[in-house]
Amino acid sequence: MSMTDDAQLCEMLTRYVAGDCSTEEVQELSSRLERDAAACELLAEILMQGAAVREFAQANPVPVREVHRAPQRWQALLWPMAAAAAVVFAAVIWMQSGRDAAWVMRAAEVSGSVRWTGQGGSIVDSLAKDAALSGGTVETVSDDAAVTLAFRDGSLITLMAHSAATISDDGQKQVHLREGNLSADVRPQRSGRPMLIHTATAVLEVVGTRFDVESGTATTRLNVDEGTVRMTRLVDGSTVDVPAEHQVVASLSRAEKFGAVQRLTPTLNWRSDLSQGAKGTDGEWLPAEAGLPARLKALPKLVTPAKREPVTLHHVSVEVPWEFLQTLQLKSDSRLRLRGRMTTLTSVEIMLNTKLLRGGFAGNYFARPTPASLDWQLDLPITEFRKWQSEAGEPLPDGLQLRRVVIYTIGSDAGLEIEQVEVVNGSTR
Repeated sequence: MSMTDDAQLCEMLTRYVAGDCSTEEVQELSSRLERDAAACELLAEILMQGAAVREFAQANPVPVREVHRAPQRWQALLWPMAAAAAVVFAAVIWMQSGRDAAWVMRAAEVSGSVRWTGQGGSIVDSLAKDAALSGGTVETVSDDAAVTLAFRDGSLITLMAHSAATISDDGQKQVHLREGNLSADVRPQRSGRPMLIHTATAVLEVVGTRFDVESGTATTRLNVDEGTVRMTRLVDGSTVDVPAEHQVVASLSRAEKFGAVQRLTPTLNWRSDLSQGAKGTDGEWLPAEAGLPARLKALPKLVTPAKREPVTLHHVSVEVPWEFLQTLQLKSDSRLRLRGRMTTLTSVEIMLNTKLLRGGFAGNYFARPTPASLDWQLDLPITEFRKWQSEAGEPLPDGLQLRRVVIYTIGSDAGLEIEQVEVVNGSTR
């Protein structure tokens, strides 16, 4: 603001406080105060000075004859300023802080069931697109859930299913990722105020970059697409700068190597191993017994689709392990193989939860085959999967990253159990 502009603004604000501005001037000032922090600060200073003058005048009454000697302009301004100072100053401060606190982020995109718990304790179980949020905790509740949150400066973060994060912005953005997957496209941040991502094993400092991070109770994996992210491993305070096209894993073991490495070429083949326990799965884990291998038994889960009646799913899910540096890529000739059993023959729903190869939610894709017998094996081309549970839906495109496989029946319990989930590339069938 130039000195001339500052003087003109000061003169107009003084008349504004005294009630001498025209309707057009009031509209002009209101618009400026909405977008100009410096103007708000100047108004606050004028009002504070007015309040100080009022307090001095009340403590030190001026003889009437001396008041008459005061310039006519000051007589006209002093008492309106003093009378209005406390109220208007409080209103300005409230308006200024209210604009800052009204919302920290908005829900730019929402898929599935997403829950928000506000800082004041308010809870929204089904977060709607474009909802403005004043910070708090966001949880992607359902298997098909994902949410993209937009900050005021245009920075974006996306949480996928089975993720939970507490988010705040008091001039410095902070995200406490309790678990799950977060992808981010962060605009350049203020000097000395990087975005901070806290996980159970690390802290990330982000000035402006694109990256993807997976977090569990004992491991954090970071993939950087653009820019540089600084990661500090909590167990020993070690720090590493991770540049574009590199990745790093931070665990709770001091003995594990902690350093950025070139991003590995994705793998095209993967097989679950339920004999190792229930890690990364949903469902009731059953150990090998009576000639049966270790397996997952479907458990009931009540879901409430948008604008539809609640339904009960009996479901299991298996997450593709991410604790190591390699990811699983789906190609057009990939196939999904499932081995399982049920007590009642019925169709099963299969959902593939996918990410872009460089991070970010890519969508959920579905197939609905009917096994031929109670003990069955399915061998499904990836090209049979469609978006939004519709045969006319968009087919799964080539090159996505698989994050989780969900298998379920709708309605009654069919006794579903899953023994193995496998992805094979067509060339290695």
